[in-house]
Amino acid sequence: MPSAEKTTLKEEYSAVLKNHPNFIVTQYQGLDVVAISNLRKKLREAGAKYTVVKNNVFSLALKESGVAKDFPYDSTLKGPNAIAFTGADVPAVAKVLRDFAKENEKLVLTAGVMESTYFDAKGVKAIADLPSKEQILAQLAAMLNSPATKIAGTLNNVIASLARGIKSVAEKNGK
Repeated sequence: MPSAEKTTLKEEYSAVLKNHPNFIVTQYQGLDVVAISNLRKKLREAGAKYTVVKNNVFSLALKESGVAKDFPYDSTLKGPNAIAFTGADVPAVAKVLRDFAKENEKLVLTAGVMESTYFDAKGVKAIADLPSKEQILAQLAAMLNSPATKIAGTLNNVIASLARGIKSVAEKNGK
């Protein structure tokens, strides 16, 4: 029979998974408190919550939530793990973790879940290379705005040509 503490912890993990179904699993063994605090601050700015988890309890919560059906619990959740839970902008969080891992070799990206799909460490690094949500929206806006800008420029040129034509006819008739 599970202890009250583990039951409460499982409920907390389930609630976090419900609100933040996308997450990245990291191993943090050897990082000092200052480094983890800096990482938490950077992740908070990117919209993520970084939490050290109890592997068995988190596995149970993850299985019950159904967030990732093909997640390899036994091989992934070994040793001291911390998880960066995020909502929609997984690439931004993956970038923060990847950049931090470059500076601190003791942080290891092991796996991730995005839109109910499991990704291994290579997949998480590939996600980090994706543009952020804001960058994608800016690119989309630029693509949508481009035809309108071209049409406006073309119409402006037609109107300007018409005005020049009328002016030249007026000057010719006025002489």
